[in-house]
Amino acid sequence: MVIQDAEAAPAEILALVQSAYRAFAARDINALLGLLHEDVIWGEAPNPLIPSAGMRFGVDGVLEWLRIGKETETILAFEPVRFLVDGDTVAVIGWTTIEARPTGKVYDTDFVHVVTVADGRIVRFQEFFDTWAAAEAFRA
Repeated sequence: MVIQDAEAAPAEILALVQSAYRAFAARDINALLGLLHEDVIWGEAPNPLIPSAGMRFGVDGVLEWLRIGKETETILAFEPVRFLVDGDTVAVIGWTTIEARPTGKVYDTDFVHVVTVADGRIVRFQEFFDTWAAAEAFRA
């Protein structure tokens, strides 16, 4: 699926994505959900050891991802460092430190999030990070 939002200027797309990160950091789930398209695609690489792994579809899928994350992870640090805009897409580069609740193990990882916007809403979020480090933290 190719999505183009020729109407939106890069500054508007950047502002929307940064608003989503502020909402996530503030744990303002209603604000975050208000920025998503109803048919949003959200996810990360599949991995049987990482509870939140895989793709989710629609707002209900995002809510499931958030619920799983809240139940199984404690975010100790979360730092988006750079936002790079290209057309309708923003690449967010940063790092995070997470505790896997089932094991108490902590891991650090850099991340890249690729966020796509159309019609003033986030239509896709894909997360890339060190899945090996995360899986090892969840491994009992």
